[in-house]
Amino acid sequence: MDFITGATGIVGRELASQLISSGRSVKALCRDNSDVASTEDFITSKGLSLDKLTWVKGELNDPYSLEFAMEGCKRVFHAAALISFHPSDEDSLFETNVEGTKNIVNSMVAKEVKTLVYVSSVAALGRQENKIVEEETPFEDGVDVTRYSKSKYLAELEVWRGQEEGLSVTVVNPSVIIGAGDFSRSSAELFPQIYSGLSFYPAGSGGYVSSSDVAKACVLLADNHISGKRFLLNSENLSYKSFMCDVATALNVQPPFRVVKPWMSAFVWRAFWLIEKFTGKRALATKSSLKMSRRVIKYDGSKIERVLELEGVKWTYEPVKNAVSRTAESYLASISS
Repeated sequence: MDFITGATGIVGRELASQLISSGRSVKALCRDNSDVASTEDFITSKGLSLDKLTWVKGELNDPYSLEFAMEGCKRVFHAAALISFHPSDEDSLFETNVEGTKNIVNSMVAKEVKTLVYVSSVAALGRQENKIVEEETPFEDGVDVTRYSKSKYLAELEVWRGQEEGLSVTVVNPSVIIGAGDFSRSSAELFPQIYSGLSFYPAGSGGYVSSSDVAKACVLLADNHISGKRFLLNSENLSYKSFMCDVATALNVQPPFRVVKPWMSAFVWRAFWLIEKFTGKRALATKSSLKMSRRVIKYDGSKIERVLELEGVKWTYEPVKNAVSRTAESYLASISS
């Protein structure tokens, strides 16, 4: 039996679906307010039965509930995380991403559950302009490093500490993940923003990968007993303009047409800050996120292809446009219903 955290997220529900499809039984951690129905709908939409899915109540910050939930499991897929660049979430980032991962590792050691696949992020790696980011690009702290990045880096240290304590560990570092789910959170939030008429696009570029590919990588790496390694997952490097125009096209709305120039950033983040103060509505962008969006970053996600080939497994990434189209279709269906 496999244990999943974050099963209601865009990666977690793909994980649950793919594991069940391969014949595995799954225990999925959930809280009292978790939207388990959307994950179950996603699984049944694939023509799969829910007989092999068991929800177990628990919290990442409650080690006792984790140990109880892991009972009878052989592998853990830790996909739960808080993704935020908002200053008010700094404490929550460390509580969820770092302390939560620490509790997962400790619970696995206590229950002698040996295999851990951790869904990290490229944010836990270094980001150097004019140099391609790969698995060995070292994390470097500094004034421009977000608290989210630091939380994911520190969470990885807990995972590798688990390896020293006897766990079989694999880490995946996806770039921006594209997939349907809760459209008010993380990368999925961009779809309603563009649908509502977002006219500006950042000047930089980044990497993208589908949620389906992230889940597939986790399953294949675990099934082939590949451990002690990290894998940067990235299908394509695209300018933000190109990516956002693809999203707009898939949503059948006007694409963004104005670039956010450096001199505009200071005005934009202050304007969002004021709007948040007066309305209580979360800012769409912060000072740090706008600064990051001006950087041109490229990622190399080819390592997984080479490693799996040695195991006789062929790996190909899903094109980003396909993932965008599928996610846009899901968003349009959600607002029409």
